[in-house]
Amino acid sequence: MKTVLLVLCWVSLMLPGAHAEPFQLRHDGKRLSGQYLPPLGQNTPSAAVLFVHGDSAMPYDANGYYPLIWQTLRQQGIAVVSWDKPGVGDSEGNWLAQTMAQRQQEVLAVAKWVQETHGIAPQRTGLFGFSQAGWVVPALAARDDRFGFAIGVGFATNWVEQGRYYTRIQHSQNGASPAQIAEQLRLFDAEIAFLRTGPAYAEYVSRAGEDAMSPERFTFVMKNFLTDARQDYQRIRIPTLLLWGEDDLNVDARYEYQFWQHQPHPKVTTALLRQASHGLLNSDVFPQQQFGVWQWLKMTWLQEEALTEAFLPTLMGWLREQGIPETEAVPRHRNGLSLNHI
Repeated sequence: MKTVLLVLCWVSLMLPGAHAEPFQLRHDGKRLSGQYLPPLGQNTPSAAVLFVHGDSAMPYDANGYYPLIWQTLRQQGIAVVSWDKPGVGDSEGNWLAQTMAQRQQEVLAVAKWVQETHGIAPQRTGLFGFSQAGWVVPALAARDDRFGFAIGVGFATNWVEQGRYYTRIQHSQNGASPAQIAEQLRLFDAEIAFLRTGPAYAEYVSRAGEDAMSPERFTFVMKNFLTDARQDYQRIRIPTLLLWGEDDLNVDARYEYQFWQHQPHPKVTTALLRQASHGLLNSDVFPQQQFGVWQWLKMTWLQEEALTEAFLPTLMGWLREQGIPETEAVPRHRNGLSLNHI
């Protein structure tokens, strides 16, 4: 029975990647490898969307999460572009050696490739970023010469404040008392103050002990932990949709949403979605802060139904307002699978 379940999950996961076209390009002297997924049922896309990863060693499909979104986009005539992070899959390099500015240059290189290879105009080239991409996409959204629209899911403004929120929720979820949580936050603040002094790795390890980060992760954190997106927000020049889940356990979604209510931007549309997690999965089904094997199996089995109900309608409604989809949707069964995949 277990084998049958795994096979069924694998088949359902692969379907949204039908007709994918692998690609490779050189950036910064190294190979980037990914997939170009054309629209379903037509050759000429109305637009192309580049998927920009969050944290961790992400393959091009984010371990099966992105295909939950790809199917709907492709049915509406939108092409999808996504690639393995440096050092993941067939991409060379090491994503942990990158700054957020270097990640921005990587996205620009992929945008140049898709625009030249597939004839996509900059105004029809969009960005779709997740979580840590909140320190990548907003800066690129100032480039109206390279992009026409942007979408963000679960973005945080400030790296340190996001880490503090994550720490508080993590210990709360683990059953810590208010006093224990306060102590963990004190330790978090002390570590940030220590990192601000610019310690060498050996000095950091002597302080952190067995809880120390790996050398690679330490380098990544030291390069990026002071990142803040406020100035990038002010420079946004293209239509941008920012979405959060009200039950986000990784980012203080209510704070981030309220930030935009107090400082509205003419190009930015925001929404705080009910019954939604950090990745806008249904938080009743996926209430955990961490995402393990069992959660992956549930997501793979449910497909689009793993997402909170308002996510895709909100996304597609906003895209239509931007004049992006140019085709009628392909009829679907309730489970989200296209008829031409049945």
